[in-house]
Amino acid sequence: MSKPIIRAMGVSLLAGGMAMSLSAFAAEGLYTMDELKDADVFDSTGEEIGEVEDILMSNDMSVHSLVIQTGEILGLGGNEVVAERGTFTVVTESGNADFGGVEYEVHMEMTQDELKKLPEYNEDWWNQTSQSLQQAWENTREVSESAWENTKQASSSAWYNVKQGVEEMGDEVEQATE
Repeated sequence: MSKPIIRAMGVSLLAGGMAMSLSAFAAEGLYTMDELKDADVFDSTGEEIGEVEDILMSNDMSVHSLVIQTGEILGLGGNEVVAERGTFTVVTESGNADFGGVEYEVHMEMTQDELKKLPEYNEDWWNQTSQSLQQAWENTREVSESAWENTKQASSSAWYNVKQGVEEMGDEVEQATE
């Protein structure tokens, strides 16, 4: 008698966990890196200030930052700055996102003067940022492993307690029906 109850509880817990994990991965949209590269970049006043030169990804394959070419005149001069995720918004230029016809605009949440204060995209920036991100990744991995071990132990203990309680309840029901 206690085994069917345990199975029913296990199926309910599994189904609930799956529902929570599926909702955590809801689609936010689909973007093409090919079209994002070379997209026009606008400052907070709506004035065009450059274009996307490169897209930098982190270890988890999310966009870390955009490299923006600014101040270029007739293909000469200018410099490349790094705009980290959270300082810009990507929107479709035409307002639609049909396959094959997607073009983007990047809107910065800063003025041209603020944009000039962004870090220059160079080897020093690359080395420092890469090293910082790798350290953050290692720290996250270590914390995650520890959290996973704690979760496994707590889940195992909770499951054991539920199983014991259901078995005791089953024994009490059997004794009461005798």
